[in-house]
Amino acid sequence: MENFPDRKYLEKLNKHLKSKTEKFLSQNLAEQFLNSSGILLNWIADYLTDPNIRWEKEELEIDQLYLTGTSPAWNKIIIDQCQRSPSKLRTLFRKNPSIKKIFKEAKFIDLPILVRYEEDKYKVLDGMHRIIAAIRDGLSLIPAFVAYPQAEPQPSCEAHLIYDFLRAYQRRSPVERQSLRTDLISGLRFLKKVYGNVEGLLRERFNSNYVLDPEIQEIIKEVLKD
Repeated sequence: MENFPDRKYLEKLNKHLKSKTEKFLSQNLAEQFLNSSGILLNWIADYLTDPNIRWEKEELEIDQLYLTGTSPAWNKIIIDQCQRSPSKLRTLFRKNPSIKKIFKEAKFIDLPILVRYEEDKYKVLDGMHRIIAAIRDGLSLIPAFVAYPQAEPQPSCEAHLIYDFLRAYQRRSPVERQSLRTDLISGLRFLKKVYGNVEGLLRERFNSNYVLDPEIQEIIKEVLKD
């Protein structure tokens, strides 16, 4: 945006768009999770919006957990040194108490973590700070909501993911579109296959009432054939 001539204008426009976005998000909890997970680049909304997940509230032994990534500095210890093992991290804290300083920001709060059960492992989905604090402070159990997949994943995605594909295509010249059409169809077919809400979005939010480009509508029809 450095090439835009009026910074104050951009600030006002941003404030206006932000208020519209907040109004839209306030009406739908799933959209809020999709939005925050997209910004934070995590998998939380992927599991929360998947109808093929069975959730159970459990109290897990911390040593059962498979630790996941956090910041680069923490990962050097959690992943590189301790191979994602809570027991190895606990041993490291005991043998080298100074290591605890690296994790001084970690605080334990009375809020269940989120875990996904995959490949016979309880993989942490959310709550690494709480887990690290629990290990550091000598706790052995932690409350958790555990996600048990029941079938192939079918989470939801944000509508803008489809829109990004369509907009990128529309901004190209007619000549470029000829070579990109097959790629766009393949991309949309992939999204329809792996996300449970894409077919509905294509039919309801990207139909001819909202996307007037007849070429795009032909592409969407082609995608919906499968």
